[in-house]
Amino acid sequence: MNGLEWAAASVMLALACWTDVRRMEIPNRLTVFFACGGFVYQTAASGFDGLKGAVLGAAAGLFPLLAMYLLRGIGGGDVKWFAAFGTWGGVWPVWKLMALSMLAAGGLALAVLIVRLVPAWRRALARIEWPWQKGQEQAGAAAAAGGTAFPFMLAVVPAFVWLAFIS
Repeated sequence: MNGLEWAAASVMLALACWTDVRRMEIPNRLTVFFACGGFVYQTAASGFDGLKGAVLGAAAGLFPLLAMYLLRGIGGGDVKWFAAFGTWGGVWPVWKLMALSMLAAGGLALAVLIVRLVPAWRRALARIEWPWQKGQEQAGAAAAAGGTAFPFMLAVVPAFVWLAFIS
């Protein structure tokens, strides 16, 4: 990925994270706008090969996460965000970002588990009004089943920084 691609992806991530944390959703207009921008940019920069790379990148971001979406592990906005990222980054960067995001999400889940096991921490954190609690009704099965839902973009941000560092 070049500097412009990293910049576009950074803006897309910042906006998605902001809305995901505040409302537990990533607006379609955001992902569609950035996906279209990725297709246009890649086509303008590299012609048919660029368009082909953007299509393959979008597919690489979309299809692997559909299973997680169908199992209610992540929201549809997260799936579409990775597809839009794929138009800018291509197949390998989107797959790397997915893997790193899963690792970061696992770390967050482990932290939540540890907090739940320590009663004093659990009581202290229960008093905090988290920004995403307002969107818990939209969080799906996890919230309904007494589980914990958190914005997946909170895991994508450190993964994105990690990806930028290792690229």
